Amino acid sequence: MATATTGRAVLIRSAAGISAADALPSNVGRASRVHALLEAFGLCRAVRVVAPQPATDAELAEFHSEEYIRCVLHPDEAPDGDGDSDGDSDPGPGGAADRLQRFGLLYDCPVFEGLEDHVRMAAGGTLTAADCLVDGGARVAMHWEGGRHHAQRSRAAGFCYVNDAVLGILRLQARFDRVLYIDLDLHHGDGVQGAFLHSSSVMTLSLHHHARGFYPGSGGAADEGRGRGVGRSINAALRHGASDATFARVFTAAAEAAVDAFGPRAVVVQCGCDGLAGDPHKVFNLTGQALVDAVRAVVAWDLPTLLLGGGGYNHANVARCWARLAAVAAGEGDIAPSEDIPEHAFLGDYAPAFDMAIDATLAADDNTNESIEATISAVVAAIRI
Repeated sequence: MATATTGRAVLIRSAAGISAADALPSNVGRASRVHALLEAFGLCRAVRVVAPQPATDAELAEFHSEEYIRCVLHPDEAPDGDGDSDGDSDPGPGGAADRLQRFGLLYDCPVFEGLEDHVRMAAGGTLTAADCLVDGGARVAMHWEGGRHHAQRSRAAGFCYVNDAVLGILRLQARFDRVLYIDLDLHHGDGVQGAFLHSSSVMTLSLHHHARGFYPGSGGAADEGRGRGVGRSINAALRHGASDATFARVFTAAAEAAVDAFGPRAVVVQCGCDGLAGDPHKVFNLTGQALVDAVRAVVAWDLPTLLLGGGGYNHANVARCWARLAAVAAGEGDIAPSEDIPEHAFLGDYAPAFDMAIDATLAADDNTNESIEATISAVVAAIRI
């Protein structure tokens, strides 16, 4: 697709970063598929490719607690750090199982081989991307292995072991005094909102599904900032079946209101794809066009912009979507949904159509005109600067 490298955008990628992301139990092999499709379309020639630098303990500690860092990087060590890894599974106080549970390293976030590499590369890639924006080396920086928005300061959550988005925002604040964080994932960006709940210099705007029993349970219209952060934690909760048209309508109104009121100096966008049609969650019904249009609008603001990955469990559709977003961010224009998938190692994943289209299902959009207007009104009312 592309024939020359431009200075507009950077893509954070390396073999080590891809391998570390591929090991994530919830998304085994996804990163390889994403980057193979980027290469197949020639998008790596349309950007400057920068290798991620693994995050150090000190960099992780800019948000995460030292106790959590020790546990997630060395889960087999005893709490006193004496290196005892005799397999103690005592669930009582002080036992290994109790320690893992306390830090969220069971159930949806189990310990796995390669966990330390995953944490360091996921965080380090986003920090590398943020550095490219801080030093003026790029206007848009992409790190598709980032966007782990559920991780808390001292606890893993929702398949997220490190909150690279928070770390990236903190790094951007070295130069940019107001940062707007936009979350397009199906799930509420609770970890990022919580980190900046009391901040006047970061606004979080999350578009997501919100319903009784739906993870993570936060993100209702009543959620708002605290103290100096009042009016800066903004949530647009959408009902089941949200279509491209519904999503775009709410995004456009919410994003414009946020930018007009807050006046950001930099933007971070979490581009989760679990709202796409075909995702195992089967909640939203997006084709990807809504995310493409959202990212195109953000890039048009001409602010330093950090694009991150996120959820998405139909790996072929995630690769389709992020390839289109990368093309837009690189200034190459969109890739038409009708365009054929180029020959590459994972071509078989795109059967039977072998094109870039993500087809919406026949699921009904439960968002009515009245509910959409109510959501937009609630968002506008919540923004108080």
